[in-house]
Amino acid sequence: MELVDWHPIWQFLVQALVAAGTLGLAVVTTVLVLKTKGMVEVSRRALEIGVRPLLADPRPAGPEAPEETLLFGAPGRISPSVRQGSIFWNSTKDGGVSHFSVAFENVGEGVAAIAAWRTEPELPGDVYASRKFVPVGSLLRINVSVLRGLPGAEPFADQWWAMGGIDVVVDYSDTCGGELLTSIAAIRQYATQGPFVQEITVRRKSDGQLLAAGRSSY
Repeated sequence: MELVDWHPIWQFLVQALVAAGTLGLAVVTTVLVLKTKGMVEVSRRALEIGVRPLLADPRPAGPEAPEETLLFGAPGRISPSVRQGSIFWNSTKDGGVSHFSVAFENVGEGVAAIAAWRTEPELPGDVYASRKFVPVGSLLRINVSVLRGLPGAEPFADQWWAMGGIDVVVDYSDTCGGELLTSIAAIRQYATQGPFVQEITVRRKSDGQLLAAGRSSY
């Protein structure tokens, strides 16, 4: 049998075709990998949205709404009962300690894992969170006890409503360790109106981007 001596041009063409085929296979594989990665990212985002909590103002409570008992830390350690979801505000008879409580309701799609809570500006006393995990449809209470005689408690002096109010801030995520969100309840008081939650805003913790905002219903 006589061996065929391939012409160099044919050898070059065969090698070029093989190289082109290999390159084409690599391109197709890369496209498939990127498409799969994109689908995984979309699925991950959909999952995050499906379990994302959202702490907002409670749904308006009717006259038949049950009462709930609030627990405050020191100083005072009082445990008053209020209508579910309503704001609470009180000062001791001697005026030395003020207590207030703000409620948030989880109106999102998943359990809220509470990471941190505080007031802005910071107040001397105790800030207490009623729970660390908030199921959908349940309330979180932030209960604050303020020592009015210490530095930093000036907003609780007479006519403190003229000093810009107080924000109650809660940082939280879902139970899968998703991105942190921050809900802020702005408490205000005017000469003709007692303390109330004027607005609740929700921001992304990482960059402060506003996600939702609305006037409070209580």
